[in-house]
Amino acid sequence: ARLYERMERERLGERLRVYWHIDALPADATIPSLTVQPLLENAIYHGIERLAEAGVVEVTGRRDGDTLYLALDNPTPANGEPERAGNQMALDNIRERLALVFGNRASLAIDAPPGRFRVTLAFPYQPATR
Repeated sequence: ARLYERMERERLGERLRVYWHIDALPADATIPSLTVQPLLENAIYHGIERLAEAGVVEVTGRRDGDTLYLALDNPTPANGEPERAGNQMALDNIRERLALVFGNRASLAIDAPPGRFRVTLAFPYQPATR
């Protein structure tokens, strides 16, 4: 996801800022591959690219007992601009990946008030095996 961020920063320049607040997450936590990158792609495509001004994507992680929470929050145009068509494929794929690894112990929640979009993943802490 960070490599993708660097590529998009080359393209969008100062219009894109991504703040990573994930120090509270265990470094050895298991998370399925291609979970964070598609969320970042969506935040840029449906949010930052459509803004006239610069925008910030915030990636926040926290731990509450045995549950980890990872959220991506980004601005969206609030001026009534028509939304780009999406087919929810990335979100459906992420839900499926979480279910395959964690069963019903994981979830994906969306909050989309005017001008914002936030996706929050919740999943059990499971140390990665090496």
